[in-house]
Amino acid sequence: MRWLFVATLAALLFLPGSAANEEPWAIHAEEEVKSSSAVELREVYVPNSLEDTPLPPQNHVQWTWWSWSSETGSSWPDDDALYRASNRNISLNTSSDEATTESHQHPSLSLVEVVGQVKVVSAEDRARMVAFDLELTPLQNLSNHTILYVVLTEDLAYDQHQRQLEHLVREMRPEVGFSVKANNTTSFVSMLPADHLEAAGVDLTTQPTGWSYTIAVFGSEDDGNTESRLLWMAHGELPSPSQQISANQAWTPLLLTAITAVIAVSLISAIRQRQDAIPRLRAMWSTDERDTVRVHLHAGSLPFRITTWTAMPPWQFKGRPPRLQLKAGDRTEIHVEFKDLCHEDCHFEVAIEIEDFGAWKQHLWLRGPSVVSSEEFTKEEE
Repeated sequence: MRWLFVATLAALLFLPGSAANEEPWAIHAEEEVKSSSAVELREVYVPNSLEDTPLPPQNHVQWTWWSWSSETGSSWPDDDALYRASNRNISLNTSSDEATTESHQHPSLSLVEVVGQVKVVSAEDRARMVAFDLELTPLQNLSNHTILYVVLTEDLAYDQHQRQLEHLVREMRPEVGFSVKANNTTSFVSMLPADHLEAAGVDLTTQPTGWSYTIAVFGSEDDGNTESRLLWMAHGELPSPSQQISANQAWTPLLLTAITAVIAVSLISAIRQRQDAIPRLRAMWSTDERDTVRVHLHAGSLPFRITTWTAMPPWQFKGRPPRLQLKAGDRTEIHVEFKDLCHEDCHFEVAIEIEDFGAWKQHLWLRGPSVVSSEEFTKEEE
């Protein structure tokens, strides 16, 4: 990293004109993150009929989840909704016309302090994305299951069939790369990349307004309590540019430009490193034994080991699935047996430890064997 810093400074000193016009990042709008005063965070899973679409009471923050794009052909994204429902053990019924609501009370006593900025930025391809530049400090020891979520919602969303929803969740990203020890401050940047936003139907260039963001920390005190609850939350309108900022205005000081370039390169490297390190798990029903699932495991760039397997009721494992340990890049396949066949979809989780990255969890979801015999249908945490 030192050679990159020296090279960048040298280029800026000898070619100030060209360097000023070739910066890797441009900031179009930014705003300080402030703790929300809302009473409650409500998560609403609306039915596919949209007959029940409750709106939030005053001084409440709402995430509206749409889970039915496969069934209805809607252009709204539903992958994050399906992941969130699975993560919260919420069963969604296609035939139901009633919304499912989960409420999270805003804590009266802060256990976490989060400061930073939310920014709308772009790279050389001019595709806009959202960066959350944050510093997180636990005020007391927290559990290892503590997760920070960044969520982008659309204030009023329409799909290609002219369905309408308010506060629709377009994109969500979980973050666990921070210290959970009291008074330890972690600085990190959580990105909503341009390609993810495009896939979710978000275009901040042609539609810079009408979006809101939420930063929410879920977890518990480090006292053996595994129940996850809302520990801290920020919510506000996504900042939008009020005027066009020229390159000279954005990148005037040469030293600031050099530091920004180094941070940008470091950020991209860190994001790629984490994505490469996450193992891939895929599952499908065995064609030979109807009560057996074949699980394919492919280690990423770092070794990992499986710590626990958890089956979601009514499914139960037959015996204990193996707790394997794989080296970087290794592939293997194991067979996981269940006691009885059920008509419901099969949900199970695999808790893993990745070297240098700590605890992680993979969520796998297969359609019930009565619906499909060997079709793969899995959902993973990003």
